[in-house]
Amino acid sequence: MATGFDMQTEIAKLAERIIEPVAVKLTMQERDHVVGRIRYAFEELNIKPTAADTDFAIMALNILQPIQPSLSEPESTRMTDRLRGAMAAFCQSGWTDQNAGEPHSVAKHG
Repeated sequence: MATGFDMQTEIAKLAERIIEPVAVKLTMQERDHVVGRIRYAFEELNIKPTAADTDFAIMALNILQPIQPSLSEPESTRMTDRLRGAMAAFCQSGWTDQNAGEPHSVAKHG
């Protein structure tokens, strides 16, 4: 049985990969919380158009803010850069549902 591409599954995998370099420094609760925030951000980027001047660095800082105290400054910078780059690439990739013009339902979580 062939399986199709599932955007939500891929977003979940991406969120886990983004925090992988610092995951061992986080409690399970911190990890789950920030992964949820990353997933939500990508799900929103998937369905809502982004402006050309979107500041992904600020978005990344806001998403990662809850784990900042657990990270050194270089780790924090690295995580912000990883997330910023992933969001920018995601929006430019043409893989988002908003680019395909297809409706997409997203389960909201906070």
